[in-house]
Amino acid sequence: MAFIKGVFGAYPRNYITKDDLMKLFEHKSFNYSQEKLQTIKKILSSMNVQGRPTCVNFKQFWEDLDEDKCPCTIERPSTDNLFRGAQDPFNPTMGERAVIWEAAVKDLALKAAKGLLAKTNTNTDDVECIITNTSSGVMLPNLSTWLPQQLELSNIKCNYSLDNTGCGGAITCLDVARSTILSGRARSVLVVTVDCSTTHMNTDDEIDMEGILPNLLFGDGAGAVLITDEKEEGLWELNEPECLLMTGETASFINMRTRENGYYLNLSKDLVPSLGQALSQNWSRILKNLTKTSDIEEVEWLVHPGGKAILDTFTRLDPPLSHDHLQHSLKVMGEKGNLVSATLLFVLELMISQPNKNVACLIGPGPGLEVKFMSLSRV
Repeated sequence: MAFIKGVFGAYPRNYITKDDLMKLFEHKSFNYSQEKLQTIKKILSSMNVQGRPTCVNFKQFWEDLDEDKCPCTIERPSTDNLFRGAQDPFNPTMGERAVIWEAAVKDLALKAAKGLLAKTNTNTDDVECIITNTSSGVMLPNLSTWLPQQLELSNIKCNYSLDNTGCGGAITCLDVARSTILSGRARSVLVVTVDCSTTHMNTDDEIDMEGILPNLLFGDGAGAVLITDEKEEGLWELNEPECLLMTGETASFINMRTRENGYYLNLSKDLVPSLGQALSQNWSRILKNLTKTSDIEEVEWLVHPGGKAILDTFTRLDPPLSHDHLQHSLKVMGEKGNLVSATLLFVLELMISQPNKNVACLIGPGPGLEVKFMSLSRV
């Protein structure tokens, strides 16, 4: 059996509110039309996202900052003003963004891992496996080999880098962690998921609204969770997961392409309707298989808050989840936006801090389209 010993979330100290974001888009360097700005303002007002943590201090673009106090080059990026060293701070190249992204991801991943080990009072020698996940960039060596060196984990028996799995990535990591524990390869597994999506904020005025939406929704953060084979009262056991994989044209509904000035993430307008249809057709079966109950009141619902429209999809199922059922997801979305794979661990951390039920269900949609599910049982 595999159990969650602890969860810890970390995020940058910079925070961008809806008003700050609108001020950024209105800057002359974005060159957006008034019609597009009005559409952006309308979307922001309806998103229920008050702000997002970000590794980029976007206020640098409309405030006069003292260069002497904010030294930054692309070779040595500052954690406060990551774009200051770019040749064009409003439109860094892909190469400039890659250096920026790697510095921020390493910083957040290390912060989350150290915080978790301290929170759970875990010795570095006790960690026998590490699993990492990111979907917002590429680095070599990857995080699953870089982090053990930084944390001085001297007893690692296996490591996995499970990247590019999108918003459901945390469940993928928990699935592999559970399998690793059950196989006997390791007794303690450290999982770290991290994404820094705001490093790809794009000013291209040719991007349509499906491409601008990620600029409005995604933030930066890292989540870490420790999985152990030691059973203790109050811990949550990981149960066998399930995956709902759609086929056909849905593969293009969440896609990311590399451009000269960064990644271009597109969220199709057909994403939510297709997700809703697939969930509706399988919801009763999923409830029965995962939670062993048809009573939704007996379950803590931990849905990845990919956006208001996605959470609203779950309120239209039969039986429907109410906003009370989705309270943890709504709170994280409102305060932090969508932190990709790490988001679900923030929701999990919140639930574990104030549990009211003995069964929980993690749900994470992702590119493909796919939806990953995993139930938890409280010991």
